[in-house]
Amino acid sequence: MLFSSCRKQESYPDVQVFGHAGMGMDIGMSAFHDNSLEAVELALSLPTMDGVEVDVRMSKDGTLWLYHENKLEAHTDGFGCIFEKTDEELEKVRYKSLHREKLARLDQIWPLLGTKQQLILDLKHWNECTAGYVDMALFQDAIYALPIEYRERIILDSSNPNWLAQISQDFKVVFSTVTFEEGLKQLEKVPTLAGLMMRSKDITAEQIAALKAMNKESYIFEMRSSKKQRAALQKQPSAILADDPRGALVIRD
Repeated sequence: MLFSSCRKQESYPDVQVFGHAGMGMDIGMSAFHDNSLEAVELALSLPTMDGVEVDVRMSKDGTLWLYHENKLEAHTDGFGCIFEKTDEELEKVRYKSLHREKLARLDQIWPLLGTKQQLILDLKHWNECTAGYVDMALFQDAIYALPIEYRERIILDSSNPNWLAQISQDFKVVFSTVTFEEGLKQLEKVPTLAGLMMRSKDITAEQIAALKAMNKESYIFEMRSSKKQRAALQKQPSAILADDPRGALVIRD
């Protein structure tokens, strides 16, 4: 009883929690497939949830869809790459999961956002079917066509350094990087960037503190256990992308 009364209470009120691809990338944490409308809706319904992160790809028609993998056959009954499929074709695609969820369009997410909730868009620029970048001009047009009333609540996550300077003039943009050193180079090159997106294992608490001293933010992901989520919160980043949102909120709050 004495130990219990003296134990320091964990609390990380300054760290935002986002559902990673909805309710997480591990189907064991959610009844629904990652990036499905059902998973996103469930995540956003959790009390004190700050928002969700989703993976965004563009169809042949220029519509933004949610999907993580490079090819449809990885997780759905479809084949090929989203970039080469029409909206009509994608409407027929179903995940191979238990509930056979449909692919979700980005525009289906807006009505689900709470008043203060945010949306991180992980922009997938690479077309595996052609082994090259998609038409970046068309992708940019699709980004700039997003509803203006949601722009202040959108965070763009991009690993393509070629367009960071331009889009970060109009959107909040974080650079996705494997190494902290490469991230620092991009922050120096493009001062309008808001911060970095990194795997939790690749960034230390000291590096996160250094970003804060630069007035830059840190977003970290890939924590597939409660232990790793707690360790990520203890680093005090700006936000974590939680694969177990419920557990992360219990620890954070």
